[in-house]
Amino acid sequence: MSDREALRNHVSGLEIIDTHEHMPGREEGRPATDVLAEYLSHYFSCDLVSAGLKPADLEVVRGASRPLMERWKLAEPFWEAARFTGYGRSLDIAARGIYGIDGISGDTIGPLNEAFTAARKKGGHYRRVLKDLSKIRVSILDSDVTCDREFFRSTIRLDDFIMVQSLEQVRQLERISGVAIHSLEDLKAALEAFLDKQFAAGAVTIKSGLAYARSLFYPKVAASAADAEFVQIFSPSLNGRPVQTDALQNHMMHHLLRCANTRGLPFQFHTGLQEGNGNYIRHSDPALLTNLFIEYENVRFDIFHIGYPFQHVLSALAKNFRNVFIDFCWANIISPTASVAALVEYLDAVPANKISAFGGDYCFVDGVYGHQYLARENVTRALAIKIDQGVFDLDEAKRIAKMLLHDNPMSIFNLDLNG
Repeated sequence: MSDREALRNHVSGLEIIDTHEHMPGREEGRPATDVLAEYLSHYFSCDLVSAGLKPADLEVVRGASRPLMERWKLAEPFWEAARFTGYGRSLDIAARGIYGIDGISGDTIGPLNEAFTAARKKGGHYRRVLKDLSKIRVSILDSDVTCDREFFRSTIRLDDFIMVQSLEQVRQLERISGVAIHSLEDLKAALEAFLDKQFAAGAVTIKSGLAYARSLFYPKVAASAADAEFVQIFSPSLNGRPVQTDALQNHMMHHLLRCANTRGLPFQFHTGLQEGNGNYIRHSDPALLTNLFIEYENVRFDIFHIGYPFQHVLSALAKNFRNVFIDFCWANIISPTASVAALVEYLDAVPANKISAFGGDYCFVDGVYGHQYLARENVTRALAIKIDQGVFDLDEAKRIAKMLLHDNPMSIFNLDLNG
């Protein structure tokens, strides 16, 4: 057996930690749907639109108003054009590995839907896909502390405490925090109350996804400037309309990071490509966070998506800052080739204990299987390159693979899987 084959066998057998997911926190919470609607609820639908499918037609394809084959025919030309992207390959792998169906096509979409529906009715699909097939010890789930702890631990988002722009939002923050908010100091107290309540309920990290809505550059802002914008929210003349609150947002992000800093918490930041079609990619360059890395030394910054297409920038940041960590969440299906090349580069530049190699980042469970398969392949390919270069031998490659896929996220997120 060659070193590559031995390494592939080792990596495929590893129990792994999944750094991020968006699925329902309990299997019974999965919405009723068919395979076409579910598989196009995330990611690959963006490639279909990129290939030329009209957004209005996409809504028809993943709706339930027309027969499955009619909807398939509408998507088929664009599906074939995008089939070999990372997103498309992940779905073909899922169909093959979960249902024994050799890829998704006009010939297989009907039988695949039957198998998909039967598995849903049978139950136990989370266990089969996440545990039995994917060998995932635990996944960190987006914002659900009530999730099923057999499968998940939760991150929490406090973005709503930062992007405060209307009185309606203030009232919602009062409801979830239990704190009356009449001043900037009240807003900060509400954030802290909610943060502590969520961690007491089992949260393991904080996440921010604000790169979808604004730049990741958060300059330090005086409380007086933030307070002036906060006061405007209560102005009767606005009649509840949103206020532009850039200074308030910047001030509140720094307050949240001060809280994370004093508590020594990990903090996941979305950087790089935004999901969907059309956004300002420069808003999400991880280098924009540099002032935060410098100031908040006790925060473990887990930087999502390898910052793609800024993965080389993230290499320099993780090399320079003790508190910056690289997360391949989503990246392995954005571009498998870029992910392999990035991991080869990172192992040259960054200590190996700062890299987490897999986060499925899917809103449906079947996609997680396809993604973890590609992630394991990408780790194998990258480590095999290092063996071929003579950097380390097979035994060392096996040790590093376990660090990347299991040990590092266990440490970064202080995971306790005993309860």
